[in-house]
Amino acid sequence: MKALNQLLPLYLSCTLLLMGNGLLFIIIPMSMRLDGQDTDAIGLVMSLYFVGMLLGSLYGRHLISRVGHIRIFAACASVATLCALLHSIWSVPLVWGVLRVLIGFTNATFFMTMETWLSESSTSENRATVFGSYQFVTYFGLALGQLMLNFAEPQDPILYIYVAMLFCLCMIPVLMSRSGGPRINEPESMPLKTLYRTSPLGVVGIMISGICLGAFYNMSSVYGADVGMTKSQIATFMSATMVGGFLLQFPVGKLADIFDRRTVLVMTLLVACLAAMVLPIMAAQGEMIITIACAVILSGALACVYPIALADAFDRLKPSEMVAASGKLILAYATGGAIGPYTSSLVMKQMGADALFGYLIVASLILVAFVMYRMSIRSAVPDALQESFVVQGMTPMATELDPRTEYNSLDETSVAAETVLLLAEENPNDVVEIAVSIALNQPEEAVNIAQVTAYHYPDEAVSLAITLANELPHLKLDIITNVAGSAPQSGAALARYMCGLIKQQKLDPQASFDALSRLTLKLLEEAPQQAAEIAGIVSHEIADDMPELVAKIAVLAAQAAPDQRVEVATAVTQEVPEASVEVATGVAETIAASPDEELHIFLASEEDEDYLGEGTELAIALGQEAPEQAFDIATAVAEVLPEDAAQVAESIAQTDPEHASDLVGSISEVAPEMADDVMYAVASSLPEQAEELLQEVLLEAENNFESTRQLS
Repeated sequence: MKALNQLLPLYLSCTLLLMGNGLLFIIIPMSMRLDGQDTDAIGLVMSLYFVGMLLGSLYGRHLISRVGHIRIFAACASVATLCALLHSIWSVPLVWGVLRVLIGFTNATFFMTMETWLSESSTSENRATVFGSYQFVTYFGLALGQLMLNFAEPQDPILYIYVAMLFCLCMIPVLMSRSGGPRINEPESMPLKTLYRTSPLGVVGIMISGICLGAFYNMSSVYGADVGMTKSQIATFMSATMVGGFLLQFPVGKLADIFDRRTVLVMTLLVACLAAMVLPIMAAQGEMIITIACAVILSGALACVYPIALADAFDRLKPSEMVAASGKLILAYATGGAIGPYTSSLVMKQMGADALFGYLIVASLILVAFVMYRMSIRSAVPDALQESFVVQGMTPMATELDPRTEYNSLDETSVAAETVLLLAEENPNDVVEIAVSIALNQPEEAVNIAQVTAYHYPDEAVSLAITLANELPHLKLDIITNVAGSAPQSGAALARYMCGLIKQQKLDPQASFDALSRLTLKLLEEAPQQAAEIAGIVSHEIADDMPELVAKIAVLAAQAAPDQRVEVATAVTQEVPEASVEVATGVAETIAASPDEELHIFLASEEDEDYLGEGTELAIALGQEAPEQAFDIATAVAEVLPEDAAQVAESIAQTDPEHASDLVGSISEVAPEMADDVMYAVASSLPEQAEELLQEVLLEAENNFESTRQLS
């Protein structure tokens, strides 16, 4: 509560800002309609807002970092105030279009500053509360602002003065705040192609969400004016849509955490289609109560598309990738927002005001078809690996504040976790029961409770994690991985537990690999020192049912823990010796792709008898675990890392001198440029075999010469 009180100035600024925007959103299209402007002109002007928002999301952060958050906040408020006043002077679509771009840019910068500020001011203990309060404020501000339409006629310049006053007032709480403000960092970016490959539904769903919401929120007031609604009815109609957009996310979110998100999304879209069919019928009959109820359902259903699509994307991303991916998701949303108002206005111009809802139905059904197509070719993310659904507001830039993007730290022990520790001092044998009891009463603190308790009571970590995970399945992955980070010795047991859950779901191989990959990466992220053990456990658990995935898991772990590549490969080979060659090839490829490979090649070329290449270490270690495949392992490593070929051949040949010549021939075949070095290295280490090796090499050379001569 104390933290929220400290953030009240920011919430107040946000409320005033959104009130101004809410009022401006409704008076612009209504004024243009009353001035006799064509529907398509109105749609184009409203679409340009999202062009400005897109530009702001791309360049706003850079401006903030150069100028400072308070200065840029004040500058944007000044520009927004000026834009609001200019609307009352010129009623020209071209001018208003430019002003909408400017308003979009300033709003994106406003939200970016505020959301970064809130993110830095929050802790893991109150992060979800801060985020939820912020989302409530955005909807509340917009709804309240749209009710201000009742203060005057849409064309009355006084309304634009009200907007300007609100934009001016929003500066005061920020400027009077004692906070030093947030640090603005340039986030990493994720290529759109990579993001689409990871979550096609996330990208397409968010874009169509922007199309539908952009069309509905910007053109509904035009629809209301065209069908004869009064000013008061339009204000109530639009405010109700904001309320619906916020409230319906809670029950839909609960369903999305229980069932396949994609199924929930399809059902939500079908509900939206039904509401869109009924609404214009009820409006034509003058049934305003039913019309507003349909608007609430329609806006609520459409508002759920964005958070469900975002949840699908986050389900398939690592926490460290979420903020980087958010930039491209904002791009998708803003692109959709720019498309929606204008294209829907063209349809309305040609087919009448009711066509707005036909447009929404078609867009929704297109997304339904895409979702069903994705369901036919890709399994759902297992429940155990799903991120929790989070209610989203009207600003798509809040990813940094999203509680899913940041995980609890031991440096931030919640009051609930401290209570567990205090009670456990008196009853240490009951620590699991105490922790579970308090976590069930305060589920928002469950992850931190599990993390802190496991750190102080590592012997109880496994029991605690599994019990809590079973009681709070929607937090299962967070609980398991955070406990593994606090009590690394529990990593193996917890990995085995999660693998069992995934196997029970009997997914197809690709879905299983996706789930296991996500699990492995999550565990490695929290407990990197346990990389080898975790990879070994996961490999053991899938060896019988999915042997083809063993080498992939080894490669994944080797990439995540490059300083433990040999240990990872060894652990996997211990568990599944028959996969040793595939493991050797895959891990050797990660070595070849490592940034320090040039240094390795240099060192390998130096005459340093003590230097042993990582590829050589890999071949020796795996050869010891799978001696019957040692020669094949050595050949596989030498093919990928030819600079290590001589060392590999020398080391492995010593384990089976009688077949040294076969090894020399095999490695020389896959790394012909190193054939002389290979032969010399083996001959030097096995002098008794030198003459035999030389004879075989000469015989092979003679045979090759004869073959070449015959071909000639």
